[in-house]
Amino acid sequence: MTCPTCKSNNGRRSRRRSAADYLFSFVGLYPWRCEDCYSRFYARLMPLSESLRAHCPICGNQELKRISPEYVNSTFSFLGRFLRIPAYRCEPCRHKYFSILPRRHGASEMGHYSSAD
Repeated sequence: MTCPTCKSNNGRRSRRRSAADYLFSFVGLYPWRCEDCYSRFYARLMPLSESLRAHCPICGNQELKRISPEYVNSTFSFLGRFLRIPAYRCEPCRHKYFSILPRRHGASEMGHYSSAD
């Protein structure tokens, strides 16, 4: 994330501290902190045009691996399996989930399902 104050690329997610932080998060603006100048700012995980593609709900990563639906364990995972919604796994944070959004253009389509650890 690029800092709007010093223009460095050392931005990291900051912890939400106030009710305003939670309200901004509800509309997709998250708190960030620059590790160089320590300024705090709000920004989206990704541009709005990219948010219409499948991405990890935790870290925003778009490099996803298609997995078999039985590896997704959540409260309503039975519904995703029943509706045959594609299951994905985020490599960096290892989060497994279902998404009806299309994958990013240029993502290599897996010919087979992989194990999800």
